[in-house]
Amino acid sequence: MLFVIFLLPFASSQGEYDYNIESYSIYFDIVNDNTIKETIEISLTANTNFSRYVFYSDYPIENPDAIVKINGEMKIVNVSVSKIVGGINAVYVKFPPVKKGDRITIKISFYSSGMLQNVQNKKQFAYYIKFNQPVNLFYVRLFIPKGYAILSPIIPSPDMVESSENRLVLEWRRENIKAGEEFYFIVGFSGEIKGFSPLWLVVIFVSAFAGGFFAGMLYKERKGKEKVEVLRSDEEKVIELLKNGPVLQSELVKKLGVSKAKVSLLLKDMEKKGLIERVKEGRSYLVRLKES
Repeated sequence: MLFVIFLLPFASSQGEYDYNIESYSIYFDIVNDNTIKETIEISLTANTNFSRYVFYSDYPIENPDAIVKINGEMKIVNVSVSKIVGGINAVYVKFPPVKKGDRITIKISFYSSGMLQNVQNKKQFAYYIKFNQPVNLFYVRLFIPKGYAILSPIIPSPDMVESSENRLVLEWRRENIKAGEEFYFIVGFSGEIKGFSPLWLVVIFVSAFAGGFFAGMLYKERKGKEKVEVLRSDEEKVIELLKNGPVLQSELVKKLGVSKAKVSLLLKDMEKKGLIERVKEGRSYLVRLKES
């Protein structure tokens, strides 16, 4: 599985950054089964003079565009993309020089094909981000088009689910991010289904929150009617496998029949929830249920 790696660069080797990040928002809009439009909005306060912002990504970037406001005034910018060491793409946004105390708002948008994967006859959105400096507010929104069914896994659990303009919207919000913090986002969904209402998905998710987990719903048309099948959650599968005793993480990959990356992210999330424990053993981890 391919995960997006996004890095925010350090600005100074002396411990002070070129700017403070007041807010960092990412909007993912699924255009079709292979393409996503990504929009990033960053609010900065300058600590020194600079005239460029760089965005790094390890997946393809097409048709990049940017808008920059300095102290509320729109500025003309220059946007360019180039590959650097390791095949990473760098998007350079150049604008008029700013000075200490200036407030800068940067909006970058582009199309990419690297975040959607085919996993066990379903689509899976996957994104990874690591911050190299503090962020006051981190905000993520994923827009699922009308006619798509959400499936497990959903990592982490969204802070909000709503219907907007015939689209389902999943939202995550985090505050006071520290340097070095990382986040993983995984959402499974089916292909397009005719006659499906996203309002029904909202009901499903509200029920899932009340139950404390996402079961996911798979929709199929049979004889002109939709049939709903409840999918067993990945967390339940792991817990069932661990009931008979500890299992190596490498063995869980084989038994679950999914990628190493997906299992790693799933187990990290379960560990944070206090469901399991992982102990390093050789090149793998020994995974066991956490004792109460």
